[in-house]
Amino acid sequence: MKSSLLALALSLSTSLAVPPPAPYGAIPDAAQLSTQAMETYAFVHFTTNTFTGKEWGYGDEDPKLFNPTDFDADQIVGTLAKAGFKGVILTCKHHDGFCMWPTKTTDHNISKSPWKNGQGDMVKEFSAAAKRAGIKFGVYLSPWDRNNATYGTPDYLKLYRAQLTELLTNYGPVFEVWFDGANGGDGYYGGSREKRSIDRTTYYDWPTTWALVRKLQPNATMFSDVGPGTRWIGNERGIADYPCWATFTPMTKSGGPAGPGSDVKDLPSGTVDGKLWVPGECDVSIRPGWFWHKSEDSKVRTPKNLLDLYFNSVGRGASFLLNVPPDTRGKLNEADVASLEGYKRALDALFSNNLAKGAKVTADQVRGPEFSADHLLDDKRETYWSTPDGITSASIELTLPEVRTLSVVRLREFIALGQRVRKFAVDVRQNGQWREWISNGSSIGAQVLLRGKPATADGVRLRILESAACPCLSELSLWLEPTNVPNSLAAINADPNQLPKIGWTLSTSFETQDHPAAHAIDGDPATIWCTHDVEKGEQGPPQSITLDLGKAQPLAAMTFLPRQDGNAHAVVDRYRIESSLDGKSWTPPLEGEFSNIRANPIEQRVDLPKGTTARYLRFTALHVLEKNNVTMAEIGVIPAK
Repeated sequence: MKSSLLALALSLSTSLAVPPPAPYGAIPDAAQLSTQAMETYAFVHFTTNTFTGKEWGYGDEDPKLFNPTDFDADQIVGTLAKAGFKGVILTCKHHDGFCMWPTKTTDHNISKSPWKNGQGDMVKEFSAAAKRAGIKFGVYLSPWDRNNATYGTPDYLKLYRAQLTELLTNYGPVFEVWFDGANGGDGYYGGSREKRSIDRTTYYDWPTTWALVRKLQPNATMFSDVGPGTRWIGNERGIADYPCWATFTPMTKSGGPAGPGSDVKDLPSGTVDGKLWVPGECDVSIRPGWFWHKSEDSKVRTPKNLLDLYFNSVGRGASFLLNVPPDTRGKLNEADVASLEGYKRALDALFSNNLAKGAKVTADQVRGPEFSADHLLDDKRETYWSTPDGITSASIELTLPEVRTLSVVRLREFIALGQRVRKFAVDVRQNGQWREWISNGSSIGAQVLLRGKPATADGVRLRILESAACPCLSELSLWLEPTNVPNSLAAINADPNQLPKIGWTLSTSFETQDHPAAHAIDGDPATIWCTHDVEKGEQGPPQSITLDLGKAQPLAAMTFLPRQDGNAHAVVDRYRIESSLDGKSWTPPLEGEFSNIRANPIEQRVDLPKGTTARYLRFTALHVLEKNNVTMAEIGVIPAK
């Protein structure tokens, strides 16, 4: 499908005295162009997990659990729209299989809940609210279904595509379809309660599903770890690498071709001169978890943090997908709303005054009158400056009307013709002398925002040092970042209610010299307890660590922080917790899983049974990600109030 901007460029080629440049490399289709122009859109994670406190439901949750007490779609979507988000994507079905619309494919859906006496339809509510708010609507449909008895068989694919057909047929235009990469494992599966493993690279037959989306919603883009519309950025921190290329050649980390579900390399950076146009999308939650949990109300990201994420996603050529989950009322929590409002004020302050306005612009290379450097200042993405064919370096100078103070430069390529610029630098003129201000310019694509130290100057010069083909830029703008962005909301660190780790002693099933158990209570997330010792070798699960708190006291929860060095090796994902008054008689074990801990290695909280009073707590790692030893950064305890 030709993009609208490319079609415009080609249509002008017969009427212009100088024809436009030929497209270079992979180029975006219309859906990709539209989605990249949105820049920011929001996720809404909302299902039975909101009421159970889980991140990943097991699939056996009773639909009667879902019953928001004061649901208001306009409060949720309207808040997101006011914060500048151009679209909203609803988790129509998460891994637990509970469908947020009255689907005909399964009884595990919202019609079996007490909300609106079983007559409700959350997908309809959010789609209509998005339309009223003037933003776009998207759908998330988890490929994994821990509830459905047919999961892992060919029959499930028929059911999954039937669900997708309902969503893409009955709820109006959809701008993005989001396919999650979490697939296969333990589940309820209609009562079987077993582990089902599938080959993620072949089981889903993704090309057939993609063809269905293109048929039903031709203007929608599709997200997965390899696209085909947008790609996962490789983390859930909301941060792209720089440079970040919109072009991408999916390859496995071992060097072969990659498909959906593969172990894909170069997700954060893309591939320079990649075979496909698959721009990055940076997904991250405003809270430590993806679903609302009351214990995280004090851990909402600050406006300053959200602004930094904007720079590290949109400002690197990717899109910014921020999750903001409703609470059990069916509304956004006040802490989340306050942070979003502060973030929007910061964005408005940043982009309130383009310091390049009124400047005189000149370029040492111009393709022709229709491609003059004036287009860099006209606020139109469809017009652009370019050089003659074969000219891949150039210099553009802005002479400002007066001395101005600036700290941010924004550049945009005319991406309908491909991503072309490879290296650039920005200079400022001070007291008649040019000095280099930003030296690390590389990829541009849809846009790049580069921060420099605040500089007071009367001129700015962009030097394009390398380009794969004649450069095509649609914008050069200058801004001053605000300095008073609030950063006072509670940080995403350890739970502030934890007991101080004073006077604690501990014992373990396996002690090492290299990474002793004491590291688990030293308050330093950079150190770990690890059951791998140079002399003793590697010891796998189950492995336990027992805390002696010094005295018996009422307890509410235990916390577990996985290793924080970005390595998934030996990270605990299944656990057992027991408590004791005397260290001899132990309570019945509490077992569970740390859902999504590979992609989102945040502090985990496990609530203890109400009325727990104990001096001793024993944590046992039952299973780990990768390899065969056990690691732990920190373990903590939260007292009952």
